[in-house]
Amino acid sequence: MKRSQIRKFFLAGSVCGLLAACGGGSGGGIASTPPPSPTPPMGSAAAPPIPAGPIGLQSSAPFITASVSTDGWGSIWSEEDVVRITYSATDGTYRVDGGTYVPLTADGTYNSNGWTNIERTRGYISVDGSSQFNSKSFSLDWPQSSRFTYTSFGSEYQSASFGEHKRVLAYGIPTSANDVPITGTASYSGDIRGLTNGRLSPTGGVGPSLDVFGSVDLAFNFAAGTLSGEMRPRIAIGVNGTPLGTYAFRDTVYSTGSTSFSGSFAAPGSNAESFFRGRFTGPQGTELMANWQAPFVYPNTTEIGTMAGVWIARRN
Repeated sequence: MKRSQIRKFFLAGSVCGLLAACGGGSGGGIASTPPPSPTPPMGSAAAPPIPAGPIGLQSSAPFITASVSTDGWGSIWSEEDVVRITYSATDGTYRVDGGTYVPLTADGTYNSNGWTNIERTRGYISVDGSSQFNSKSFSLDWPQSSRFTYTSFGSEYQSASFGEHKRVLAYGIPTSANDVPITGTASYSGDIRGLTNGRLSPTGGVGPSLDVFGSVDLAFNFAAGTLSGEMRPRIAIGVNGTPLGTYAFRDTVYSTGSTSFSGSFAAPGSNAESFFRGRFTGPQGTELMANWQAPFVYPNTTEIGTMAGVWIARRN
């Protein structure tokens, strides 16, 4: 288990208040609008039932996970394999941190004939398989709408008297140690999701975190054991978000045949701590996932904040 925690403060104002269309999302490819944080309301009663079939990735072994969390006190932290997700082929259910995920509705579009597109399911985690639920809403991206096959996104939300608790996560099927390519080169492109810890509001309170989204590109030379790339995050301010610049990789660590890699960023406007830690997923390292943390400059200011998140990428 790894945990990196920085305490700063949030920008006041909710994400939905800053976005003209808070319901936008990504169904694969490069997101043009930020995926919404999960919220307690479970959707319209008029929505059709969730279609039969898999609602997430399927694997006989536990998934690997990467996640980032925030709380109402202004903290943000990034972790690996803290969220425990397993799939049961016997009954098609997902166990999350000891409880069973019960999807109640979905986000997407539908008409009188049913769903035309599903982005994610949303529901709660049952307590020990009973009819009782914990207080956290949970979501999993819909696999049929994703361009990723062996890796996917999820999220978690819980309201509290002192603020919101949010988590975004990636989960995937790990590439085995003897299945990582050791010759040739490959490029990967993917999507990022994250959160900010923001800053102290003028009234002295701690505001909610803002969503972060965007794209990432990686280039591996498997034979030489080298890695380069860049991340292009956007913060959820404005209709389509506000770009935060290009975060070029630096200090990368990767060796031939390794199932993991790491590095840091050349962050625009700041030399504060940054990192990313990733692992390959799927056969022959077809995909990969990572968690990351980096500083950023609040748009139209010189103030430095901290953001953290996860990314998923697929070989081009």
